[in-house]
Amino acid sequence: MDKLKSLMIFMRSAQYGSFSEAARQLGMAPSAVSRAVLRLEDELGVRLLQRTTRSLTLTEDGNRFYQRSQQILNDLEEAELEIKQSQSMPSGTLRLDLTFAFGKMHIAPALLQFAVQYPKLNLNVSFNDRLIDLIEKGVDATVRIGMSSDSSLMMHHLATARYTTCASAQYLAQYGTPTTPAELLQHRCVNFIFPQTRREPNWKFEQDGKSIDLAVESYLRFDNSEVILEAVIQGAGVVQLPKFIAAKAIARGNLQPILQAYATQVGLPIAVLYPQKRYLSAKVQAFITNA
Repeated sequence: MDKLKSLMIFMRSAQYGSFSEAARQLGMAPSAVSRAVLRLEDELGVRLLQRTTRSLTLTEDGNRFYQRSQQILNDLEEAELEIKQSQSMPSGTLRLDLTFAFGKMHIAPALLQFAVQYPKLNLNVSFNDRLIDLIEKGVDATVRIGMSSDSSLMMHHLATARYTTCASAQYLAQYGTPTTPAELLQHRCVNFIFPQTRREPNWKFEQDGKSIDLAVESYLRFDNSEVILEAVIQGAGVVQLPKFIAAKAIARGNLQPILQAYATQVGLPIAVLYPQKRYLSAKVQAFITNA
């Protein structure tokens, strides 16, 4: 602890260029500050500060030591804040932006228990399939499917979205069941359209260990997965959806999986995204831990 104190005294002396000002800031006598720096120099065997009658300046060795010492104090400050936050009850308003289908099906049901667990926390939740600027919108965290191209965001992986191709029994009885991905080009396909780019994703398949990207010719396009699901249940056509969206409809017999021999094991990451900050707030940390 004496060495840490000497380090802090040296840092203040270098910052203010004066033993007297450093002493005033630290609530110490100037002579005690001067002696502490001198002891540190003796221990290191180098001169850290060049003294004149008017000011203090860092020597070359002193500058290197100052830079490393600054990092040490920063790390110590960050560690202290992390410990304090881990012991404190998250409070304030947590603003979340969730992708519509996954957020509604998997995150929203858990938010009630989350709110009970953290009674001092207010939740402000929106459901949106559009990519947003979290900082501009004042959003603390978002849940999205796919890799983010925004290097200013941190990512906490939750799960992997794998896809299934399916259709209703009614549709298959009327139009037949495709046996290869290529046959989908002769079928009525329903596809998702990204809200911001208005582009459609290719459908993913795998054959003999090789991936297949198929650009289907869709005649129906929606920017909402639940609308797509309902349309396909009603016999609108063939669709490729994340399994977490189609699972219940398949279990109930409303949809039938097809082309399972070509199903790919590759999926997209489902993750919590949040702005990079030096200190992660307790409320965001709590959400990540419980998501």
